[in-house]
Amino acid sequence: MTSLLTILLLKYSNQEIQTILNALATVTENTARKTFPEFGKMNKKKADHIAVEEMRLQLSKLPFQTRVIIGEGEKDEAPMLYEDEILGKGEFLIDIAVDPLECTTNFAKGLPNSMCVIAFTEKEGLHRVPGTYMEQWIAPPQMRYPFQPQEGIEKNLELLASCLNKNVSDLIIVVQDRPRHKELIEKIRSLNCGISLIDSGSLTCIMDICLERGNYDALIGTYGAPEGLIGAVIAKATGSEFKAIIRPHEDKHLEKWIATGKAEDELLDKDDLVTGSVYGFVATGISENSILKGIHKRGGKLAGESIQIAKGFNKIKKFEEE
Repeated sequence: MTSLLTILLLKYSNQEIQTILNALATVTENTARKTFPEFGKMNKKKADHIAVEEMRLQLSKLPFQTRVIIGEGEKDEAPMLYEDEILGKGEFLIDIAVDPLECTTNFAKGLPNSMCVIAFTEKEGLHRVPGTYMEQWIAPPQMRYPFQPQEGIEKNLELLASCLNKNVSDLIIVVQDRPRHKELIEKIRSLNCGISLIDSGSLTCIMDICLERGNYDALIGTYGAPEGLIGAVIAKATGSEFKAIIRPHEDKHLEKWIATGKAEDELLDKDDLVTGSVYGFVATGISENSILKGIHKRGGKLAGESIQIAKGFNKIKKFEEE
């Protein structure tokens, strides 16, 4: 017998999407609470293990099945949340990309930007990416013209500035502080732009940009491909500009990418990576960031905030231990 949830899913109703968002928020909130006691204790491996175990447990309790597209690695590399692992009860409804503990190093050091995140689409709605790097160009919905990476940084920042009604020198661009970005940083600074150099936390910056919080104007550079796939979901849900190119660091990752039907150096849009009609994103803050308050104690109970993002919709939800 077809379940009510499946019927709703086939209709792509707002109520159905909210049902999925709420269910996944329960997963991320429970995972964040379970992991929080290890905050600032300089034990990344233990914290990550707790987060992975708890997320897997919570996903297994859902009233519908989820399939892990991006998780902790391939089946022979990861005991839990491996690629293609199916969790939950009832019918198979959604594919997911997860990061049980985003910004693990920050979490271990007691720093901001650690989160628990899940992006989802309907079945077969996420294009698989290898565990390598991805060049990313992300800007807010006001960016009316597509980025053209082949044209270089100057032309693209001029386009961005014109769309945002700013001077190029007023732009703030997020770039990860890595040796591979030395030339990129020099070129951006030669245009008198501001740069926010981050060590980690690209997903927080992507949310800030796509939700137009005003702290940053774009994220540019080469970051993790799994995070890029999650970023594509955020960009598509918010109507933001997103371009990407897979940048494999090993031949096996290039081979895996080509096996998905894509070409080396192919320029990707968010619609190339997120092909489904139903999609969304949920995150729970563990340590505070520019979007979410982190886990904290209130009246002896752990409390916090989660964000839910879907097409034309986003909201921050407060929660507290019962």
